[in-house]
Amino acid sequence: MKLNTKVNLFSMLLTSVILIGSFTGIYYLYKEFAFSTEAEQLQARANELTTAISALESMDGIDSIFGAYLPTDGAIIVREIDDNTGKPLIRLQKTSEQIDFKLDPAQHYTEKTIHDVPHIALATPIILPNDEIAEAKLIQPLPTITDNMNRLLIILVLMTLVALIPIYLASQLFVQLIVKPVLQLTSTMEKNIQQSSYEQIPTRKQSNDEIAQMATTYNHLMAQLEDAHDKQQQFVGNASHELKTPLTVIESYTKLLKRRGTQDAKITEEALEAILKETTNMKAMIEQMLALAKTNEMTKINMTTFALQPFIDQIVQSIKTAYHREIHVNIPDVDITTDEAKLKQLLFIFIDNARKYSDDVIKIHASVKNDLHISIQDFGVGIPQEDLPNLFHRFYRVDKDRNRKTGGTGIGLSIAKELADRLNAEVSIDSELGKGTTILLIVPLSGGAQHEG
Repeated sequence: MKLNTKVNLFSMLLTSVILIGSFTGIYYLYKEFAFSTEAEQLQARANELTTAISALESMDGIDSIFGAYLPTDGAIIVREIDDNTGKPLIRLQKTSEQIDFKLDPAQHYTEKTIHDVPHIALATPIILPNDEIAEAKLIQPLPTITDNMNRLLIILVLMTLVALIPIYLASQLFVQLIVKPVLQLTSTMEKNIQQSSYEQIPTRKQSNDEIAQMATTYNHLMAQLEDAHDKQQQFVGNASHELKTPLTVIESYTKLLKRRGTQDAKITEEALEAILKETTNMKAMIEQMLALAKTNEMTKINMTTFALQPFIDQIVQSIKTAYHREIHVNIPDVDITTDEAKLKQLLFIFIDNARKYSDDVIKIHASVKNDLHISIQDFGVGIPQEDLPNLFHRFYRVDKDRNRKTGGTGIGLSIAKELADRLNAEVSIDSELGKGTTILLIVPLSGGAQHEG
């Protein structure tokens, strides 16, 4: 069953139930009100009869008094209260057929249908002129109530049928508002699947309802998927290109060894060294590719507060121990609140780059302004100005021969940029050929306070 059929069917059924329930309540409330009103009028007639009888001094002419208060087409039946014979003292009625029924003592009045005509009856005690205590039962037929109830029923049924028309039209409009965007979304999705495209759907301007939000969310999803697809294509293309070079070198030297064998020790040594070097480079490249993919997936930030000075000292000490390099550090005693693991990876990439492309001392300086400023300076060969805007692009390398010698793959700075963005940090690079490079990292303190010395 389609959505529009479900909406129409549900709205019609729900509206019908509500209308039928409401009109049924109105019908029975009107019926109760009509009988109560007639009962009040019959009770008033009984009270007037009691007053008139109490004013009599003898039984003479009592029938005329009862006749004066006889209900229209009804009856008055007078019995002694303690008389169980069933024979009334007085019976007056205008119909040829006697009407009578037993009263419900728990109710103010009793209702009964006789020959499809509703009747009500009530009793009132009276004192006859001969001092006998009797009970006068007044019975009133209500043929007009039946006619009125039938008319009311017809009116309510017609109102129900008429009300369903605008309800149906409203449900159709509602279906158009809901189903049309869904069908449009489904059609666009099917088209994207068939054509492997990322087409977006038009959104309504100046609208912020759920349908508009759905369209906006879908468009954002398509934009992200398209961007991810483009990056994937670029990544695969760059990766295949970068891996092609070491594989070609390994293949060439392997063929050389296979063709000439291992009799020539010099050629064997050269081939093995080349194969080992290219294998190491390829391994490092794959590890950085995996790190880059992991960086793209890890969006959760684990914020902790820690002291900056011992944190950087630990990173620097590990690099000193591994590469026996001279690194000068000037770090203030300050606390910072950020993701410790991501900041550590970020700083390690920058310091390791400085180590790779310079043989001189490396200087690390930090200062606190509104944010934390960390600069990493090397005195290596430097980077041409025209290459600076492209340094954070994946697989971009300033000098491929130089990077090949140092093991660079062009991925490290791309990973660093991803990490910096996740930490809301800013990265800038200043470099001059022949004099070296300085990387400036600005990290929000996020509430970190400088210790008082």
